[in-house]
This record gives sequence, C-alpha cells and structure tokens, in this order.
Amino acid sequence: MNPAILIIEDEYALAAALSTLVRRLDVTPVVAASGQGGIDKLAGQTYALVILDVGLPDMSGLKVLEKIQALPRPPPVMIITAHGTLDTALEARRLGAREYFLKPLNLTDMQRAIREVFTPVKAEQHAETTMIGNSEPMQRAFAVIAQASGNDAPVLLQGPPGSGKSLAAQVIHSHSARAEHPLIVFRADEWAEERAEAALDEAIAKADAGVLVLDEIGAWSKPLQAALMNRLNTGMMKARLFSASSQEAALQLREDLFYALAVLQVNLPPLRERTVDIPPLAASFLGERVLSAEALAALKAHAWSGNVRELKTAMAHAAAVCSGSTILPHHLPASIVQQDETGHLEETMKRSLAAWLDQKTTGSDEAMPAYDDLLETVEASMLEMLLKRFDGKPTRLASAMKMNRATLRRKLREE
Repeated sequence: MNPAILIIEDEYALAAALSTLVRRLDVTPVVAASGQGGIDKLAGQTYALVILDVGLPDMSGLKVLEKIQALPRPPPVMIITAHGTLDTALEARRLGAREYFLKPLNLTDMQRAIREVFTPVKAEQHAETTMIGNSEPMQRAFAVIAQASGNDAPVLLQGPPGSGKSLAAQVIHSHSARAEHPLIVFRADEWAEERAEAALDEAIAKADAGVLVLDEIGAWSKPLQAALMNRLNTGMMKARLFSASSQEAALQLREDLFYALAVLQVNLPPLRERTVDIPPLAASFLGERVLSAEALAALKAHAWSGNVRELKTAMAHAAAVCSGSTILPHHLPASIVQQDETGHLEETMKRSLAAWLDQKTTGSDEAMPAYDDLLETVEASMLEMLLKRFDGKPTRLASAMKMNRATLRRKLREE
C-alpha cells in the first residue's frame, strides 16, 4: 500500500494542486477541508506527512498542529499560510513544524521537501580534516603548507579576507617543531598608532620561542614596518614569523621586509575560483544535513565576496532554518538565492577560454588550427558535461535543451 499524506486545506483549488503533486510522488493524498476534519482523519489512519494550512474555517491550523504533536507518534507537519506573521512562524517552529511555506506556494520547493520525507539523502561521510580542497590552487597551497610544517622558515600567507589564512597558520603551527610553544596573533589596527610599536614588542615577548602571526601586515604603517625590520636585524626575535595579507596589500610592504617575511609563500585563492571545493566545504559545515542539487547549484553560482567565511555563515543559516535533513534553496540566505551573480562565472569561463586559445593559436598563420576544429573541441567538452547531467541519456538531453535528436546523436558519434 502506498503511504498517505493528509492535506488539511479549505481552498479547493490549492488542495487539488497539492493532491496532484503528491500523486506524482506515488503517494496517496487524503484531503480534509477543516481543522476538525483533519483531526478526525488522523484518528483513523496513519499518515507519513501532514500538509496543514494555518487559516482554516473552524480553528487555527496552529491549534491543529498542537493536537497533532500530542499524538503518540506524530507525523511530520508542513505549515502553509497566506499571512506569515512573525508570531505565526515562531509558534509553528515551537510546536515542531518541519517546514513553513508562504502562499502563493512554490510547488517545486514543496515537491522537493515532500520527496525528502520519503527518500532522505544520506550525508556523505567526510574524514575529519583541518583544511579542505580538491581544486588545483588549493592542492598547490597544501604542498607549500606541508613544506612549511617541516622547517622553520618565515611564511607569508596571502589571500582575500575569509579565504583561510588564519586556519592555514594554525595548521602549520600544529604540525611544526614549535607546536608545543604558543601561537600569538598581532593586529596593528587594534592599537593606536603611538602605542602600536610597544604592543608589537609585547606580542614578540609573549610568542617567545613559539610563532608570531603578523595579521594584515600589508596595511601596517611605514614606521611600524621599520620597527619590525629593526627587530629582525638586531636578532631579538626568537619566534618564527607568519605574516598574513591580501596579495594586493602585500605589495605595500617595504622591499627588505617583504623578502624577510616571504621565504615561503602560501597563496589561498578566493572561493569563486575553486567552486569544485564548495560541496565538500559545505558538507563539513552542515554535519548530518545534506544539500539538494538545486541548493548546491545556487551556492556554485554565488560570487562569495566573503569566501569560505561567508559560506560557513550561510550553512549555519541554512541549518538553523531547516528542520529536515536536506537543505533546499529556500533555506539559503536571500542574498544567495535572490541575486543574479552569475557574471563572475562567465568571466571565469572567458579567462579560461582566452588562455586555451592563446595556447592553441600561438605561432605562424600557416600553423593555425581550423576554426571548425576549435569549435568542435569546445562543443565536445560541453556535450560531455551536459550528458552527465542527464544521466548519459541523449533523449533526455535533446528534449530538455531543445535539440534535434538526430543532430545530437551525430555529434556524439563524432566525438
């Protein structure tokens, strides 16, 4: 017997639309047009899910929700409402509502949420790690981090805010010969200019034979840079030095100081340049919860001006508002799902294409490849990626992308 979903909704058209949606999932819909009618149906049958409207003709849907939660084994409940006040939302959450949807309903989101009740996605198990990244720039960064962990040279950590410079410093320190000694962070912007040099000396003393992290050093004043260089030249520094800065700000360092601090350089890329790392990073922040394909697509399309730090905050937001185990697009912060920020993806594609064309077209005119050959290579790669998205089924691909099936089959044979 198919599982059943109870729909407590007094609007006939909406109840019919929800019933159609439920049937598509091979689930049996049962409709009640009033709160008491829903309570009566709950007494006579077990339901896998209840879809409950707040505005019912005989009683508040929240009152019905309270009665449902008093059952020995209450089913999960999804609330729908046309008047989403703060009090209603808070009370629905307090009473244990799994989801909360506003009218007019996004039936696609509803379908995803209902499907997740019956086929929850299992979270992939990720090995515990301090830094995550499968992208090429992160692999290069990891190689330098490993080298830095095995020696005592100064390290310059470069990358935009939120890219992981502090975490990289902690990793190097914890795997180095100085791991038993303290790691002290000094930020010049926390001190008045006339007090900064004395504060630097205090930080040097605290670090002793440990590690001193000079944060945002590219923004230091010239006098403070000179003071640091003086301490290095006089040999009073026992601590190992890690410096952190954006690549642009590091250019503001005086030349002798830059070379003293940048014996090893760890370059951490912005998150928008390593979108392949977003799935494992998000999974590490979400714990047992998982991302739907649509939510993951939204994350990959976002520009991430705050980098990994912004992603961590976004996942904390999603986990806070999601009562189930799967993160859907409406659980993500509005800044991610409402803004059209795909321009950076097009720019990345153009840069990659330009680099590829430079490599292919360098040389004499006589040695140039034919335009059709270049186009065929690009199209073959695009078709390969699209085919994977449609489970390797050309018929589905042709239908979805409005392509002629015969033309698609011919192109696939030519690959």
